[in-house]
Amino acid sequence: MLETHILFRDVGQVTYETIEIEKKVLKDDEVRIEPSYYGICGSDLHVLAGKHPFAKPPVVPGHEIAATVVEVGANVTNVKVGDHVTVDPIMACMHCEACLSGRFNLCEPPHVAGFRAPGLARSSSVIPARNAHKAPASLPMNVLAFAEPASCAYHCVHRLPKACLKSVLVIGAGTIGLSIIQGLRIIEAQKIVVVEPDPHKRELAKKYGAIEVYDVGKLPENEKFNGVIDVVSSQATINESFAHLKAGGTVICMGVPAGPHEVPLPRMNRFECDLLSSGMYIPSDIDGAISWLADGKFDTKDLITEIYPVEKAADAFKRAKDGDSIKILIKFKD
Repeated sequence: MLETHILFRDVGQVTYETIEIEKKVLKDDEVRIEPSYYGICGSDLHVLAGKHPFAKPPVVPGHEIAATVVEVGANVTNVKVGDHVTVDPIMACMHCEACLSGRFNLCEPPHVAGFRAPGLARSSSVIPARNAHKAPASLPMNVLAFAEPASCAYHCVHRLPKACLKSVLVIGAGTIGLSIIQGLRIIEAQKIVVVEPDPHKRELAKKYGAIEVYDVGKLPENEKFNGVIDVVSSQATINESFAHLKAGGTVICMGVPAGPHEVPLPRMNRFECDLLSSGMYIPSDIDGAISWLADGKFDTKDLITEIYPVEKAADAFKRAKDGDSIKILIKFKD
């Protein structure tokens, strides 16, 4: 059979190609999907640049997908042919302690589509049926393509202790930051404040629920919060997070740090400040995010910057690198 896919042929090189492959026979617990939209993630850009710790070119990318089920294995019951789905890209082993407790995001070593597992930016993929999450047919496919970053936000905001919802500082308002702001609004955080250098993204932060927004370095020194979500996770933002955290508060490290950073242990110890992390999601988070999207609680209209046809994948990745870009989608088919 013929397969078309996006390929990172080498560092900085994006191609779209068609090749002949042998059609895989489904196992009883597998499904075959065909994508409509693929969302470009910042981690995809890291792979393309040769700076990701777990994946290097050449590789087929892709973990943000809205697709249609076209074939199911004999024992599959959660989806049927014709269903619209998004995909949990974590290809967990299902045998380790983390998997047996349902925390598939902690499976080691992590096998995620587009990184250590085959990417989904291809005309057809075979995946475990459990990784397919059904969405209502009424939900537009380009909106469903946002389920993965929305799932990251869903997981993150639900890790924040409820007491911290009195006041929350969000540092960084890119794709994930804006998703987190919406998530905080949905779960009824009382006060959301945002630090973000880009003026347009600051305006979107206000639209999505922030009461106050500040440029970098402009947040008043004496303003403190019950919770802080650091979507950047640099040394500077870790320092800023704890400088603006109330005693007994919680910082969540949501961004992917480039390397080890110092934390202010004396203050953390004296005032019982907690540092948590948020790593991807578990299946219930994906279903929760789909509900947000289907119910209209989570708005993607201003988050999708542009949509490119798959034949212009190289142009799409070039656009995704621009600072004013939020989410670039690549369209495989309607």
